[in-house]
Amino acid sequence: MRHQSLFSAAIVGAALLVGATACGQKKVGECNQLIEVINKGVESLNKTPKGGTDPTGANELKSMADAMDKVAADAAKVELTIPDLKKYSTEYQTMAKDVAKAARDMAAAAEAKDLAKINSAQAALDKAVKQEDPLVDSINKFCQAP
Repeated sequence: MRHQSLFSAAIVGAALLVGATACGQKKVGECNQLIEVINKGVESLNKTPKGGTDPTGANELKSMADAMDKVAADAAKVELTIPDLKKYSTEYQTMAKDVAKAARDMAAAAEAKDLAKINSAQAALDKAVKQEDPLVDSINKFCQAP
């Protein structure tokens, strides 16, 4: 069960080229802080232990959930003053928490060998993960705009 491949590292760079005005500098700084947290979270997710000898994949799902909870918590700590960026950060945090919850639900269902709950949790996980690319695209678009 390699569910981490569902979650892509879509934010590529943290260096932003925005005008040198005071407002622009503030935007650059806040964008860079948020992007750094998200990128570190994705790196952490990619480094989580793989299933190994666990045939259910539950341990991998639990590690994924922990990584997503951490990125949500770290993103919440970034002090943002720009309303649009705050909104995107909140949406990203919600998505990360949804992924974490679905991964934990799926792990529990896998351990219980409950196929109906596995399928339900898989659907929730897929739904949550599908939110990531559009959110990242919105953050990138906002942060790259002058």
